[in-house]
Amino acid sequence: MRGKARLGIGVVLALGLIGSTALARDWYVSEKRGSGKQGTKEAPAKDLGNIISQLKPGDVVHIAEGTYLGKGECGVDEITVPVSILGGYADDFSARDPWGAHRTVLSGNNKTKNWKQGARLEFDLSKYREKIAAPITVDGLIVDQGAQNRYKDDKEILILRKADPKTGANPTPDRGGIFIRVTQSPDPKGWRIVVRNNIVVNSAPTQGALAVFAYAGDQVIIMNNAVINCTGTGIYAGTSWHGSDLAKAPRHKVVNNTVLFTWKYDAYVQSFSGINFATDDSVVAELYNNILGFADRFAVQKVGKWPMTLKGNILVGAVDADYYETAGDMKIPLAKLADEAETLSPESGNNGNNKFVVPLSQSWRDAYGQRVLIDRNAVEADIKAQQTRANFVRGVLGLPQRADDVKADSDVWLHRMPLEDAVKIASAHLAGKFGSSQELIKAAK
Repeated sequence: MRGKARLGIGVVLALGLIGSTALARDWYVSEKRGSGKQGTKEAPAKDLGNIISQLKPGDVVHIAEGTYLGKGECGVDEITVPVSILGGYADDFSARDPWGAHRTVLSGNNKTKNWKQGARLEFDLSKYREKIAAPITVDGLIVDQGAQNRYKDDKEILILRKADPKTGANPTPDRGGIFIRVTQSPDPKGWRIVVRNNIVVNSAPTQGALAVFAYAGDQVIIMNNAVINCTGTGIYAGTSWHGSDLAKAPRHKVVNNTVLFTWKYDAYVQSFSGINFATDDSVVAELYNNILGFADRFAVQKVGKWPMTLKGNILVGAVDADYYETAGDMKIPLAKLADEAETLSPESGNNGNNKFVVPLSQSWRDAYGQRVLIDRNAVEADIKAQQTRANFVRGVLGLPQRADDVKADSDVWLHRMPLEDAVKIASAHLAGKFGSSQELIKAAK
């Protein structure tokens, strides 16, 4: 009888899971036509934030073209159940072109009275206890946090971190553009998390501009995204689980992404900042065909001793080192990876430093060339070495060399990049098969 009882309970649970999935629905959001909370194709909601409290596991949200500021212009959409968010639709949802004719832009307002602390799009399932493990997908969004940042003045050349109560300006957000954190999945096979075809620009976090913190057994795919002109870490492969069993480690597959111009958090912060791609400990990551360029510190920072596959990527313009391995505290140039890296898999290789032209507006390019890249150690010790590092980056971008002194601060720090620049960079084939492109969006439909 006990065996039959257990079987019966299992059937009930399975039916419960199926029933929960069957109750999932499609939601529709339109900035132009939206009103109320029906969220249907005929009567869409006006903002994702207006319907978040109604979302159930397995729901799919379709967001039409337009610029969205969050509920009450708070600049944060926090989701606590597993759902899919798809952007880039025409206003009548008859067509989809996320980086072209139908851009879904998540932004904000720095002086909103409803300012919230959080990532622009944040999945926080740390308290999720329901029985259904629906997939989590973020696909076809453009997150531009430029309007949320606090700048020194209208020139938007220098960001300021703190709020200004006198003017009503809020602090520059220190959480990223897309942030996903899960706890243990109710499915023994783990969560399936897909983040693809997104652009994150002008984000100023302490950690990941695009970050996924998975759990044991989870499968994460981060594909065809562009993370451009951000502080902290461009793409962060993280984990909420820390264990000793390699077989249980969450797997992050990172393919055909473009990560360019990753700044240190501020002028002096050195640790875990200014990095194109970084792993957490207890993570297994595979990187293929990515472009990782112009980082203030490292193109890749590998944490822990578990193997990482780094194959067929472009690593260019990192100021400190192409690759940093915390195991052994080793900074390794691209040419010596095969000889000196301890935690790369045998499949790793064929990584290059191919040169390519970045389609930037002249004003942004000129401002980038004028910044003073401050190295805390150089300020205290070796000015000549600092000049050499700064000029290396300028040389890669085709900018003239400079021989001025290191200053205590810079007049240029994460100056705002025009959205059109970011879209052009994301859409183009900068270097053949490497990095993000509009063609990969079409292939993924």
